[in-house]
Amino acid sequence: MLLQATAGFSSKNLIGSGSFGSVYKGTLDQEERLVAVKVLNLQKGASKSFLAECNALKGIRHQNLVKLFTRCSSTDYNGNNFKALVFEFLTNGSLEKWLHPEESENH
Repeated sequence: MLLQATAGFSSKNLIGSGSFGSVYKGTLDQEERLVAVKVLNLQKGASKSFLAECNALKGIRHQNLVKLFTRCSSTDYNGNNFKALVFEFLTNGSLEKWLHPEESENH
């Protein structure tokens, strides 16, 4: 489902990346709902980050936080562990862009 939603985690759907993983824009077919899929880089110790984010976000509901739709913990086609978080996609860009507009323009 996430593979289809992001067109195979295509670089054209890459929103951003950081030390613990990459975020892709996707569309869930049935609802045609836009989502942001955060795929964790497990080689860089993101397993702890995954658990911490799941625990922190599962009970939080706040107007200023992005809604977590679901999480995915599975095995990819190569037999590697795969972990992702699926968030509501917000069209106004990243928080970093709004906090540091001059830095974001230079990247």
